[in-house]
Order: sequence, then C-alpha cells, then structure tokens
Amino acid sequence: MQIFIMRHGEAESCFVQDARRNLTEHGREEADTTGQWLSGLLEKVDLVIVSPYNRALQTLDSVCSRLPAAEVMETDDVTPYGEPEQFHHYLGALLSSRSDVQSLLIISHMPFVSSLVDELCDHLYSLLFATAGVAHLDYDPSTNKASLIKQYIP
Repeated sequence: MQIFIMRHGEAESCFVQDARRNLTEHGREEADTTGQWLSGLLEKVDLVIVSPYNRALQTLDSVCSRLPAAEVMETDDVTPYGEPEQFHHYLGALLSSRSDVQSLLIISHMPFVSSLVDELCDHLYSLLFATAGVAHLDYDPSTNKASLIKQYIP
C-alpha cells in the first residue's frame, strides 16, 4: 500500500496560538500544487489522517480540491507533539483491519513528519520537509514496515 506523509503548507507566524495558525496565501498555493501532484499518482486517496490544527485542516481542503478523499480521520496523534512510535503501533493495528485502504495520506507537522518517516522505515533519514512537502512510502502491512520511494517538494 502507498502512504503519503505531508507537511502542511506555509503558515502564519507564531504570534497566535499554535493550533490556530492559518495558512498564508502562499501556503494555500503550495498545498494546491501538492494536491495536483498527488492527483497525478492517485484517482482518490482511501484514507486521510489529519491533525486538528487549522493549518493542517486548511491544507487538507486545498489537497482535496484536487484529489478526492474517501474517508478523513482527525486526530491529535499527528500534531507536532505526537509520538511517532505510538502512532506507528496504532497505524499497524488500524491498517491490519482495513484491507480496503490501499492509499493513505497523513497531513501533519514538523518534527512529527520527519520522525514518522524514520519510524515507519526503521531507518534514520531525518528528512527535512518543505512546507506542503511529501514523503511517498511503500508500506507492507504484513511486516508493519515501509520503504521510502521518493520525496516531493512543491
């Protein structure tokens, strides 16, 4: 199965509460560009797991204007303060019971996105994610491990 781990688009500065930060106009354009790139790879995404922070939800809206999502799950587990190892265990359990999910998009934040790639791949890539950047992984639910296919930078 294919997993796409995406950082939100460019957001406002930190003068407001972190969870309330909105995308800038440039951030919306970045997310739209990434949605267009993803739509070249997929007709739809089976499942999106997204942070409840404003900028992540706004990124989802921009991506979904280009790529339909069959199902969306919002969770605090993928905020900037999420625990990649715990989320990996949750993801393994979720996907083992969901054979209908062949494509997954996770929209989150730094440093979580970088740490999650390392955790899923069991390799220290320590990727730096540009805003609205994506890591494309090939995931094997039988081993609960992934391999990095490529990184997209809008």
